[in-house]
Amino acid sequence: MKRILVVDDDADTCTLITDILEDEGYRVHPCLSGERALELLKQEPFDLILSDIRMPRVTGIDLLLQVRRMKLTTDVILITAYASLETAIQALRGEAFDYLTKPFALTELRETVRRALTLGDDRTHPHGVIPYLELAVDVKGRRVWMRDKPVELTRLEFNVLSYLIQRLGMSVSTKELLENVWGDDTRSVDTVRTCVRRLREKLGDDGRDPQYIKNVWGVGYQLGE
Repeated sequence: MKRILVVDDDADTCTLITDILEDEGYRVHPCLSGERALELLKQEPFDLILSDIRMPRVTGIDLLLQVRRMKLTTDVILITAYASLETAIQALRGEAFDYLTKPFALTELRETVRRALTLGDDRTHPHGVIPYLELAVDVKGRRVWMRDKPVELTRLEFNVLSYLIQRLGMSVSTKELLENVWGDDTRSVDTVRTCVRRLREKLGDDGRDPQYIKNVWGVGYQLGE
């Protein structure tokens, strides 16, 4: 079942969109602020984000830009009651999938969501599973296999592994992990080290010569070459 995050500081609008999409068979998580949306995105994966643009503190454009900085591939549809050329340019520059202008027809909402999810499926790995060597991670289903055997991970261990494998071959700093997995970059780096050590143990990855989660001196970690 596709998971959609709906973000709008107007509770009535948020509930209306949620009800419409749930009737279409989607699993929908309503959210009343951009700040809360960012917290949720650090904790669990979504297939699509629908966000109002005009919100206090963290706007829809801010949310979109943060999603891209987090290197998430989740598509974003922006919603606004104030359509303008500037809005369209901001949305496109921020790599939004599309934007809807209030009031929008229900058919327009359904069709835009359907297009985003269909195209998103074409860009991702089959069934949401990302393989690397003998490791396979189901990012959406939150499941992990090593040599075709399931691996039981804690929530934080899975979130670290998911974050790394979605950035396969890229160096990820300890600070970035603290910000995007723990949501708090003021924590000690030992927090990350302990989690990575336990994760390696469960994956059967030798910490002295790791084949999966490698140390990047002076930076942090990297999964894959």
